[in-house]
Amino acid sequence: MSRGGRLKLLIISHACSLPENQRLFANAAAIGDWEVTLVIPKVWLSEYGRPLEAALLPGFDAHLIPIPVVNNGKVPLHFYSTRPARLIKSVAPDVIYSHNEPYAFSTIQWCWGNRRSVNVPFGFYSCQNIVKRYPVPFRQAERWVYRNSSFAFPITRTVEEVHRTKGFKGDSTILPLGFDASLFPVRQRTENATGEFRFAYLGRVVEEKGLLTLVKALAALPDKRWHLEIFGSGPLEAVVKGKADELGIGQRLKWQGFVPQKEISTRLAQVDAVVLPSETRGNWKEQFGRVLIESLASGVPIVGSDSGEIPIIIRESGGGIVFSEGNVESCAAALQRMMTDQDGRKRMAEGGERYVRDEYDLRNLAERFAVEIEQIAGLKNALQQGVVRVERTHE
Repeated sequence: MSRGGRLKLLIISHACSLPENQRLFANAAAIGDWEVTLVIPKVWLSEYGRPLEAALLPGFDAHLIPIPVVNNGKVPLHFYSTRPARLIKSVAPDVIYSHNEPYAFSTIQWCWGNRRSVNVPFGFYSCQNIVKRYPVPFRQAERWVYRNSSFAFPITRTVEEVHRTKGFKGDSTILPLGFDASLFPVRQRTENATGEFRFAYLGRVVEEKGLLTLVKALAALPDKRWHLEIFGSGPLEAVVKGKADELGIGQRLKWQGFVPQKEISTRLAQVDAVVLPSETRGNWKEQFGRVLIESLASGVPIVGSDSGEIPIIIRESGGGIVFSEGNVESCAAALQRMMTDQDGRKRMAEGGERYVRDEYDLRNLAERFAVEIEQIAGLKNALQQGVVRVERTHE
């Protein structure tokens, strides 16, 4: 421990290149009164093609160490241009957390650096919800990380089961993706004065997100008084536009491009329902869908496919309608019901908003993170004795 007994936590996270993603750690550090060192890429190429320069979230009292990375923009394949063991020795942390998958190069790199230096408790994050058998040497490296990790933060129970199946035996704390309630204030929703039902899609425009199924389903609706706002971009954009034009609904799609995190709540307040039509592939199924949480937090009901975690969140929250992934008829029926069932839509919106504010507010998740880190570090203090619901399992 540092002077004064403050816990020293080292976090490595490419995702924190976006300062908003540091909020969970900032809140947890404030709860625990920790000394945090945050290692992130000096510049990170985001999935939307925007370079993100290293910066701290305003108000986050952490020591920032920006380091250039190799394989920039490739989440599982990037690693840092540094000697981790040397840096770890200089920081002298009590706990190290890699905010990446156990098979990722960066996690392997920092886990190895920990073993070569201070050898303190090490942990990782994961959203991998399919049991994948990687080729040599990735398979061996993943097993090595499992053996040399004390804890993990999977985002769902399904993800946790994947790691248990693969042999991880450390502490496991379910820590779902959350939302910053300060960016999603309870507000009066914008009245729909257009006469058209306002659907929205937020996310990457890629094949597995099911946008072609959505376009076909929208074209099949008997009621043509609707439009679709698309917040995002990606390589399938031209294909989706072409299909919409072919079906005669191209003018009803409004392409808005990338939306900054701080603007999402305002944009969502101007739509009637969000659609997440993801489709499972051989090596992928929807892992969580943060847009579900953000939409429900904004009082907007969901039409979602039954891929991965989508139906679980919708059914637990009561905040939407589930349809069969890749099924145009099922999707169209769900869209039609959402448009016409005004009372049901109100119940979904109100119930969904209550649920996610209870379950996914980052302030509550930060408490869960803080409790686990301090328990891993062996601290016995008042924080552990507080009334905090923590989902932990042991083997």
